[in-house]
Amino acid sequence: MDALKTITMNKQLKNIYFSSAKLLIIGTIIVCFSSQFSYAQTDKNKLQENKKKIEQEIQFTNNLLNETKKNKQTSLNQLVILKNQIGKREELITNINDEINVIVGEISTTEKSVDQLNQELASLKAEYTKMIIAANRNRSSYSVLMFIFASEDFNQAYQRLKYYQQYSVYRKKQIKLIQQTQDKLTHKKQELEVQKLTQKQLLSSNESEKKKLTKEQEIKNLAVQNLQKTEKALLKTLRKKEAEAKKLQKDIEHIIAEEVRKAREAAILRAEAAKRKSAKTDVKEEVKVKEIAKTKVVEEKFKKSADIMSATPEELELSTSFTNNKGRLPWPSEKGIISSTFGPHSHPELPGIVINNDGIDITTNRGANARAVFNGEVAAVISGPNGKQVVIIRHGNYLTVYSNLETVFVKRGEKVSTKQRIGSVYTDNEDNKTILQFQIWKGNAKMNPSEWIAR
Repeated sequence: MDALKTITMNKQLKNIYFSSAKLLIIGTIIVCFSSQFSYAQTDKNKLQENKKKIEQEIQFTNNLLNETKKNKQTSLNQLVILKNQIGKREELITNINDEINVIVGEISTTEKSVDQLNQELASLKAEYTKMIIAANRNRSSYSVLMFIFASEDFNQAYQRLKYYQQYSVYRKKQIKLIQQTQDKLTHKKQELEVQKLTQKQLLSSNESEKKKLTKEQEIKNLAVQNLQKTEKALLKTLRKKEAEAKKLQKDIEHIIAEEVRKAREAAILRAEAAKRKSAKTDVKEEVKVKEIAKTKVVEEKFKKSADIMSATPEELELSTSFTNNKGRLPWPSEKGIISSTFGPHSHPELPGIVINNDGIDITTNRGANARAVFNGEVAAVISGPNGKQVVIIRHGNYLTVYSNLETVFVKRGEKVSTKQRIGSVYTDNEDNKTILQFQIWKGNAKMNPSEWIAR
């Protein structure tokens, strides 16, 4: 009888250790699921932020479209905005699809976690049932005492006593684990319901956006048909505006070339002054030779360079700061969409017509202001052939150009700061469009503004 009880005791002690190890493994698995969920949650948060941003952009283009609709005749500007909105709508649908995929992954992970918890709960309950049955068989305190006193020596008696103590503690732990597992399971099931509801809402939103996209594409096709009927008139207007733009661009290029020339001459004068100072200084001949050689290098550099304009420490520091902010510069208007890209590109609706843009066109809302994209100094304020004004700001070796302004708030030589308002953008009442033309130059070299402003 003693031998049988000893065997039973050893088996039950092994079960206790085995159960504890199994619970540790299951806990690790659940932690892994939680970790995966955490990564998915990060992705979901990014997608939700992006979705909110796209929705705001669509709302802005809607406002622009409402302004253009005041003119009953379809305009090219209206078509450009429509195309932009369709692109944003497609981007939104893609974003929603990505969100759905993340939710599907979360649902799969949660379902696996629920299955694991169900298995664990069943295992815990089965073990607890066995413990209750074993306890009922040996519930007599007399038989427990007899089992302990029947030990062969003191060590064995101590081990048997510890066994009953551990057994009692383990039963309490088992009850607690069952309750905790049930709580986790309830929480996971609730989580799963929320995820499935979110999935349903996203699918519904996706369908709604697809319907809006189809409607917008139909409106765009109708606008194209209407514009094709007035192609000759559009071409005539385009040629006139193109001629005005070319004349203005020549004025801008002349001012920029003059700024570059003055900056390079100033740099050469500084280099020559440094040369004379070096020659007069009572230093070793070797040092004098090195200084003279250095100034000659600087002089040649500024004579040959097409894009370097300045050499003062302050200007070089400003240039470096401007360069380091590439891709992060604020937009030259608080809100807007790029309606014409940099460089030569085909006209959106007039076949065979190539547009060459020295910067980008930003369509914005009526009453919008132009603002400086970086700290600098106003190099020039000029009037174009159409009466609209232009502001040119210098940022060390760089210049930014803001065209099609109705009024200007700054003057030549004035220091400006990032995001400072420099003028109001002109609104063409004929087709209700408000467009800011924006350029970036590095010396005489044109830069693509889209690569410099924040996305």
